[in-house]
Amino acid sequence: MTVERVQQIAEALAARLRRSVAVDDHSLQLVAASPDRGDSDPARVWSVLHRRTRPEDVDLAELRLISAPTRVPPNPNLGLHARLVVPVRYRDTLLGFVWLIDEDDTLTVEERVDAVAAANAIAVLLHERLIVRDHDRALAGHLLDRLFDASAGERAEAVTELLQQGLIDDDTHVGVLVARHADTDVRVAVHLACRGLPPASWLSSSGRRQVTVLLAGRRSVEQALRDTADTLRASLPGIRVGLGAPTQGLGAATVAHRQAMIALSVVESLGEEAAVADFGRLGAYTLLGQIPADVVDPDVLPIGVVNLLRLGPGHELLHSLEVFLDCAGNKQWTAQLLAVHRSTLYHRLDRIEEISGLDLADGGDRLLAHLAVKLLRLGRPG
Repeated sequence: MTVERVQQIAEALAARLRRSVAVDDHSLQLVAASPDRGDSDPARVWSVLHRRTRPEDVDLAELRLISAPTRVPPNPNLGLHARLVVPVRYRDTLLGFVWLIDEDDTLTVEERVDAVAAANAIAVLLHERLIVRDHDRALAGHLLDRLFDASAGERAEAVTELLQQGLIDDDTHVGVLVARHADTDVRVAVHLACRGLPPASWLSSSGRRQVTVLLAGRRSVEQALRDTADTLRASLPGIRVGLGAPTQGLGAATVAHRQAMIALSVVESLGEEAAVADFGRLGAYTLLGQIPADVVDPDVLPIGVVNLLRLGPGHELLHSLEVFLDCAGNKQWTAQLLAVHRSTLYHRLDRIEEISGLDLADGGDRLLAHLAVKLLRLGRPG
């Protein structure tokens, strides 16, 4: 495997130069690290434990510009000894960095040349890994499309191929989320949010502003699904995420994907009130979110209901009605939630009945009113 070969090069270089060596990829994620040669500092220990270089230890923007071995000065406040960093480039494309601890600036010219040769060999391997990853990503995207959108027969074939190709290791438990941003490419945010997950436990589609992520594993993926959604919400303002209900087996992922799409539609319709919607917690919206906007025609609703809805979702009468209906008609509870006197609530309910022509003591009228205000929040009707 590519990583094993990079590890071998790092260990051989460390043995020849008698100092610790580490290899990062272009985003400072650790690829390989030699055994400790007695020169480790707190920064290296942290890097090995967390599988990445601490962001505060280096200026990544400056590192990406270097084209030759460069000395990084010590920083006692960070527990960072001086280092030599050698860029790993393949045909001028930066793929990573080779790090050598050089506290006393004792590396000779010959040793630096040796380090550059090792970096060049690593560059070939990391380039090969990129090709494999690009192929795997393309294959994964194709198989996810078939898993979610194709016929039952094609879905079964996609399940078999995902498992046989090793793209998914175990599909005992499966979860799906869909993330979308109106203006920004979300792919980088998705990969950063998922990079801590075990290998062969997640896949993502290749869209730009909308990405589907599938998580799978031997144990429940429910918490991992929510953690991933929370990370996306924190890292990319304006993103909206819909979560499907966790299920079992890749064959059931198409239902989870549909649920995630419904949840995403709901959270986008609700605007700034939320960034993440979990299908299992949507309540009535699990059903209402499936109703296309063009199915509900306001022209064929009772005129009183239309007049009520024309007040707009921010109007105090509509808000009071929604809270009243959410409280199952409990007026005391409703008044408490609205922070108004009960007589004020009674007056508002009377006005609602006058405008709409509905009888809020009637179960059918109450159901109609509840559906109307919830659909209004989703941008339907009108």
